[in-house]
Amino acid sequence: MVNRHRVIIVDDEPLARDELGAMLNSQHLDFDVVAAVENTAKAWELMQEDESIEGLFLDIDIQTESKRAGLDFALNLNRLLVKPWVVFISGYSEYAVEAFQSFPVNYLVKPVDQGSLASVLQWIRIHSEDRPKKTGRINIRHRRQDAHGEFVYITEWVNHDEILYIQKNAGVGTVKIGLIDGEVLDGVNSTLKEWEALGFFQIHRRNLVNLAHVRREMPRVGENTVYKVGFKNSPLELDIGPDYLLLFRVELRKL
Repeated sequence: MVNRHRVIIVDDEPLARDELGAMLNSQHLDFDVVAAVENTAKAWELMQEDESIEGLFLDIDIQTESKRAGLDFALNLNRLLVKPWVVFISGYSEYAVEAFQSFPVNYLVKPVDQGSLASVLQWIRIHSEDRPKKTGRINIRHRRQDAHGEFVYITEWVNHDEILYIQKNAGVGTVKIGLIDGEVLDGVNSTLKEWEALGFFQIHRRNLVNLAHVRREMPRVGENTVYKVGFKNSPLELDIGPDYLLLFRVELRKL
């Protein structure tokens, strides 16, 4: 079975969009052009609606937004937990050095020739299976104290099934991630909504859990209207918000 790659072309020049789309549709049939749009706002809207989009062919200088709109968009995409790959398509080479700070697959200068495009697409085909999926490995940047007591940020890959819960930190825009071995990754710059999109289930305004590790619900000690989640291989317990209890019970019955 052919592995198909769903992509978006983002370029404010209609001719450039049409030419690249024609090259992909005629000679690289395993790349499905979901849409060819003129700005990053429309690209983001499509990505929100269709989680199967794997990559972007992205212009940098988008006249209706800014001279570096594509570059800024790519840098913001790096904040996502599961990031699309990006191939920059630009009429200028001056942005190349800065563009590679967003870790794109490549940077192609217009007009794009068939040979350069074919090389880039072949690299994507070979490495596409290495990309983290929603049920696979997740790239997490978190805060840790070093040997000198200083806080530093490190990045590591964590398997989806290693995660027990995600909890929003009070008063700041970060979360902490509890792993099944008891380790806690703190200071992760992301939102609960991003983690919910990766398959974790919300049980409280501050808590998401990995349902695969949930053992049962139980009343808080001394009460019969407030409930907690108990886990299979951890003594940890987390509160269930009253607004989330009914849906949580429905999900438990499916397990």
